[in-house]
Amino acid sequence: MAVYRPEERRLVLRLMAYWDDLRNEREYPPVGEIDPETIGDDWPNCFLLKLDEPVSASRLQAIGENLLTGHVLEPGTQVADCPGDTLLYQALKPLSRMLDKRIPMSIGGEAEVGGTPTLYRSILLPLSDDGATIDHVLGAANGKPADGSA
Repeated sequence: MAVYRPEERRLVLRLMAYWDDLRNEREYPPVGEIDPETIGDDWPNCFLLKLDEPVSASRLQAIGENLLTGHVLEPGTQVADCPGDTLLYQALKPLSRMLDKRIPMSIGGEAEVGGTPTLYRSILLPLSDDGATIDHVLGAANGKPADGSA
């Protein structure tokens, strides 16, 4: 299965382009328009989050297997229960900031992922079923060993 916009090398930019194309003239696209088949081979690096109050009680609806580094999480897991040594955890760190700013947010850095120093990039993209209230988030992350071994 191909990826969305395969000419773009970076996952975060491919997913941003997908979100922006879905959004069209709207402020935010709705969660119901997210299509894993269109996202293609990038889907294992993606997650969908249904927001709740407090934000730490928000629940994951879909979790890509590349985000968990040996952990198993079921859909419905709360943000507060995400293991700290995963790409998923790193991707969720700026969630409150993204919600305050109400815009997509991409971050990168170095973190311990599965016991390995890892360089990563992540993105959080707001979604809204009513066009104004952010009620879901599409996110993604990927990484590579910081020592360049992969």
